Amino acid sequence: MPFDQASIVEMKPPRWDGAALQLSWVSTAPAGTTFQVYVGRRLAWYGTNRWVALTMPDSRVRIDVGAVGPGEATVDFSSTLPPAPGDRVTLTWLGGSYLDPEGGDDVQGFHVFGSRRAGWDVDYTEPLAEIPAYPGGSPIDGFGIGGFGQGGFGRAASTYRWTSAALGSGTWTFAVVPFDAVGNQGPGTTMTTTVVAPPRPPAADSDGTRLRCTYNPETRQATLSWNPSPA
Repeated sequence: MPFDQASIVEMKPPRWDGAALQLSWVSTAPAGTTFQVYVGRRLAWYGTNRWVALTMPDSRVRIDVGAVGPGEATVDFSSTLPPAPGDRVTLTWLGGSYLDPEGGDDVQGFHVFGSRRAGWDVDYTEPLAEIPAYPGGSPIDGFGIGGFGQGGFGRAASTYRWTSAALGSGTWTFAVVPFDAVGNQGPGTTMTTTVVAPPRPPAADSDGTRLRCTYNPETRQATLSWNPSPA
């Protein structure tokens, strides 16, 4: 069966024990069912336990937990996961050796640049990511290699994809720029998109708490208060 989240009826609040991020869940699936955990749409764990200790992610990411069928523990179902949350942007582009700015069929990869804040222009001082052109080390396109025609007359092209970290609401601009072995950069392709992000958690106090409660014994009323969400 494919990755199935229907049997996950409750996710316990994540807990940091000082060494690992502890996750646990309640499922109606029978004992012995195999579960998978995806962190940032990457398979991070599989097993029959209903809890897992994970390395703390270095940024806010989506975590998906679901059941899989017998023999499917190591099958990568990331392409079938629910769509990425609305606070992320996924860029997809065609690229290949034909983009070498010096004409030597020697593209090494792509730099992804972007706005540092919503509404700002692209900041080209430091890339957000570097995507290798040939992860296996061997060209998969070029003269006489690969498919035909997508990269210009008689030239092949490959599809690349990159997903941003969580972004705030607003208009964001990105640029994908190819570069060759000596660092020459080719012409970039830009795109602008509008993000409508869900509200972020309230800002934490100095002691790490996000929710405060006061109680008035005369009125027998409890009052909850919290800080505004970060911008």
